[in-house]
Amino acid sequence: MLKNLFKFLLSNLYLLKIRFFAFFLGVEYVVRKLESCPKYFVPILLMNYGAKLGKKIHFKGYYRMDNVTGDESATNDFSNLSIGDRCVIGKGVFFDLVDKIYLEKEVGIGAHSMLMTHMDLGQMPMSALYPRKTGPIVIREGTFLGAHVLVLHGVELGRCCIVAAGSVVTKSFPDYSLIAGVPARLVRVLEH
Repeated sequence: MLKNLFKFLLSNLYLLKIRFFAFFLGVEYVVRKLESCPKYFVPILLMNYGAKLGKKIHFKGYYRMDNVTGDESATNDFSNLSIGDRCVIGKGVFFDLVDKIYLEKEVGIGAHSMLMTHMDLGQMPMSALYPRKTGPIVIREGTFLGAHVLVLHGVELGRCCIVAAGSVVTKSFPDYSLIAGVPARLVRVLEH
């Protein structure tokens, strides 16, 4: 019981410190803290800055959030992130928060995967040929992404899909899809 009380007090002090510095330095300070804070503190930080989180989410380690500020669509918080009950989020997952990212319950995301909600070449000459595109990412209940998977803007993955490690998902797939490759393609429909 004393250990839990100590953890509770330490968490509140840590949150108070982060809020103090975030008040002066902005939410980017919180973004940097998510890359190094203790894993039990990740959901506290995310929820305190607007993310919608379910119950019993297993965060395995540090995370990278991009475009929380500085982008024309930035919300200056984590309100574009929604994670359902009993999800497992591997170490080093990258969340691009220009648009919404919805993870339904029991989604698994392997280490160092990237969820990219936009493509923008900025002021580069090629931007005339490839204008800015944004779109939400929706990953339905029970889907699993292996390590180092890249999911691009506007993709919706159906229920209980499996995405092989290292795949680049550029389009949406229906329920029970086994997906692999660069770009990812349907390997087969899983039995259910």
